[in-house]
Amino acid sequence: MKTNKDSVAGKTVMLRGSEVFNGVSEASLQSLASVAILQDYEAGESLFYQEQKASGFYVLVKGALAVYRAGMDGRQQILHVFDEAGDVCGEVPVFEGSTYPAAADATVSSRVLYLPRADFLAITRQHPEILLEMLAVLSRRLRRFVGLIDDLSLKDVSTRLSAFLLGLADAAGRETFELGMSKGVLASRLGTIPETLSRTLRKLQQAGVAEVDGRTIRIRDRARLEAIANSEEGL
Repeated sequence: MKTNKDSVAGKTVMLRGSEVFNGVSEASLQSLASVAILQDYEAGESLFYQEQKASGFYVLVKGALAVYRAGMDGRQQILHVFDEAGDVCGEVPVFEGSTYPAAADATVSSRVLYLPRADFLAITRQHPEILLEMLAVLSRRLRRFVGLIDDLSLKDVSTRLSAFLLGLADAAGRETFELGMSKGVLASRLGTIPETLSRTLRKLQQAGVAEVDGRTIRIRDRARLEAIANSEEGL
């Protein structure tokens, strides 16, 4: 990790780009910017570890962060990938004064603003509207986690993968797109292992639903892929 310097004005602009702080007053943003620390992480570097004391939280400026839980057997389950500027990571335990329930790594070279817990809480006592904005974001994130639990417990791997690929295609606006992550990361995000993911991709290819060339995916039969995504049993 490398610490960089930037002006309060520059960091204020970065914070303004986050949906968490979009409705916050300029004075509140400047107060937060004055204590925010600009940090750079290389791909694979850890921002924090599971069960580490939560000393602050992060606002993504650029890059991508993967938040995951690690089991006793070494397997990892990715809970969320933050890859949009303004995404907030690691904020929940900051309010509790507890430990991070999961770990977070940079998946590519990334830049973040780090907000120390003590400074952040002192500022929110003077500017409580910050907490209201964060509450709305936390509520939306809770809904996403409920959906993740349903997917992992009720749906087949091919169903989860099909829905994920459709989401990527929709975001790209075309039927051919890049995964944007390694297959190992994707497997963990879908709650499976790389071997199972590879077998499922082969099944999709054999069924004529999709073509896979490295990280490039081409959807050949969207209607069939949508049918698989909407089925709990999958292929």
